[in-house]
Amino acid sequence: MQQANFIDPKLTHDGKPYGPVRYKDIVKERYFISKYCNTSYTDIGNTSPLERKYLLEFITDELKAQKEQVEKLKAQRQSKR
Repeated sequence: MQQANFIDPKLTHDGKPYGPVRYKDIVKERYFISKYCNTSYTDIGNTSPLERKYLLEFITDELKAQKEQVEKLKAQRQSKR
């Protein structure tokens, strides 16, 4: 089990305990990475927080590029009609 970080706050900005909120965030990060990188959720547990951050950035950038491409193709399709 990971020890609490002394830098982490005890409460969120709205007064909730920080630990459960942060844990849920980490689980969500690991879920997205495992989903979009086609790797096991367990393997993602071996990545550092910085690696998770980078992977999430890469995934987000790729999804944005895909969305832009789809929108571009839709616009081209509409203009041909």
